[in-house]
Amino acid sequence: MIHLIAFMDIETGLGRTVYTDNTVTISEELIWPMIGALNNFVIECTESERGLVNAALEEIKIYLYSPLGEGNPLRLVFFSDLYENNYYIEKRGQAIFNVLSPYISFVVFSPPEEILEQVLTISKFTQIFPAERLQKNFLESMKNKLGNLENEGKLYVADLFVGDIDQGKVYDISSKEELIEKDSILLFSELLTAFSIDSEIFVRSSLSPKEKARLERNQISTSDLKEGWYLKQLSKSESDFWLVGYFFYKEKDESEILYMLDWIYQELSEEIIEGLVRRPF
Repeated sequence: MIHLIAFMDIETGLGRTVYTDNTVTISEELIWPMIGALNNFVIECTESERGLVNAALEEIKIYLYSPLGEGNPLRLVFFSDLYENNYYIEKRGQAIFNVLSPYISFVVFSPPEEILEQVLTISKFTQIFPAERLQKNFLESMKNKLGNLENEGKLYVADLFVGDIDQGKVYDISSKEELIEKDSILLFSELLTAFSIDSEIFVRSSLSPKEKARLERNQISTSDLKEGWYLKQLSKSESDFWLVGYFFYKEKDESEILYMLDWIYQELSEEIIEGLVRRPF
C-alpha cells in the first residue's frame, strides 16, 4: 500500500506532500532535505545520475521516481509498504504527474479541488478480489484435480492462493501448514518488488534437508521430489492479482503439474475478469 506521496526538488531539498493516509508521521522540515542530501551523496559516490532510487526505513520503503528524466531534479517521492512493486509505483507516479504537473510549485501549491480528487483517486486505488464471482462447480473441480494428483503421489501443495500486488494473500485455495517451510506470502512480495507486474515465474529447486525431514514426518516419500514455485498474473494487464503456488512434486510429472496449474490460472482469470475495476493509471 502507498502511505505518502510528495514531490520534491533533490537539489534544494524542498518538498510538498500531496497525499498521506497518516500512517507515516514525518517532519516536513527534516525529511525532504535529508532525502535530497542522501540522493546527491549516492550520485557523488557512484557517478550515476540515478542516485537514490529506493531505501528501506524499517517496514517502510522510500521510492523516488523521475517523471521528467534523471537529469531533472524533480522527483515524486513514495512512502510505501516494503514490498510494493517498483514498476507499479512508477505507473502510479506517472499518472499523478500527468494530472498534477501544471500545478507543481514550491512557492504556492493550490491545485483546484477536482485535480486533488483525481490525485486522491490514483493514490488510494486498489482492487478488491471478486471472490463472489467464483462458481461452485469450478471450485469443486479444482479441488478434485488437486486431490487426485496428491492421491497419486505426484503433487503436494503447501500453499496455493491468490496474491494481491499490494495486499498480500487475498484468497486461499489450498494450504497445509505442516508442509510449509518458507513464508510464501513474503517470498511472493519479494519476487514482485523488482519483477514487472506482467511477469510469469516458475522456479524449481532441490529439497533442503529441513524440507526433506518435514515431508518425511508427514509420510511423504522425497525420492525424485522437487520444490516448485508458480506465479502468474491473473487476467493480465488490468489485474492486481496473481495465482501463487508453493508445492512439492515428482520431477517426471512436471509437465502434468504445469498443465494443471495453467488450467487453474485460465479458469480463475475468466471467472474474475468481469469483476475487476479498471485502474485509473
